[in-house]
Amino acid sequence: MTMRSAKLNMLIVALVILSLGLSACKPAAPPTPVPAKPTEPPKAKRYTFALVTKSLNNPFWDMMHEGAKKVAEENNIDLIYLAPTKPYNLEEQTRLVEDLIEKKVDGIVLVPVDSAGIVPVIERVNKAGIPIALANTNATGGDVVTFSAIENYEAMTLIAEYMVEKLGGKGKVIILEGTPGSQTAIDRKRALDDVLAKYPDIEVLASQTAEFQRAKGMQVMENLLQTYPEIDAVLACNDEMALGAIEALEAAGRLEGTLVSGFDANDDALKAVYEGRMVVTCDQQPGKQAGDAMLALIDYINGKTVPKRIVTPGFLVDKDSIDRYLDRISK
Repeated sequence: MTMRSAKLNMLIVALVILSLGLSACKPAAPPTPVPAKPTEPPKAKRYTFALVTKSLNNPFWDMMHEGAKKVAEENNIDLIYLAPTKPYNLEEQTRLVEDLIEKKVDGIVLVPVDSAGIVPVIERVNKAGIPIALANTNATGGDVVTFSAIENYEAMTLIAEYMVEKLGGKGKVIILEGTPGSQTAIDRKRALDDVLAKYPDIEVLASQTAEFQRAKGMQVMENLLQTYPEIDAVLACNDEMALGAIEALEAAGRLEGTLVSGFDANDDALKAVYEGRMVVTCDQQPGKQAGDAMLALIDYINGKTVPKRIVTPGFLVDKDSIDRYLDRISK
């Protein structure tokens, strides 16, 4: 190898070494960024509410249950529905509420059987820190989020005045009262008494409880028919008692010429109005009563201000307005 070739080789080696050194000094390429995993929003808590009504044998409470169920489905709420197996039994209703305290439900909508008798268990609900709202029937004590219901006194006043007009201001009448101790029964009876007291030509033959039940309404009416040969009208404090009275009147052949009023606008009563067997009833929107109470509980839990009283509108239903309810009448 010539001297010139050796120098050329040495130069090539030096250039390679320099190139490798410069490459080593270059900053490393930044790593390919890994996209961050998106943070999932926290899931909303699924609440468990309970609706406790007065009995299982009255379609009115079924309508109330449907209204509560609709609100529950729309608001991601699990709904427990309970009622005494023995209708309008305070002791059993109290036990049902106590069981809900043990279950630690998130809220309770209660329809008290007895407005005073239910207070101790409402106070136990308060002590447990569970928000409770009342629907349809008020209580005389305890701390409740709201009370959602029709104004029973005012609504029954309309029914009573309507019946007085149909009677022409005179006649012999029977009153079928609701469950003793219930705020709804007390208010409706008081309204009937106050209206009828203004008409001296209307004679109240008897005023008896049939405990808001159809079978008892029929039984009481059967007994009264034997006692009173002439009855011009029956003013019942709910539809179930009115329907029981109608059965008794029909069996005795005395429905024609006897006016019967109810209160609740359940499906059977609407059909009776349609057929002319009942003169008038009152739609007090039970589904709305329960639904509004549940919505109030939701707002309360979410820190919103809730009115202590939610008034549900009521509507008289007679032959002139029955067409609005034809979809609920099974012909």
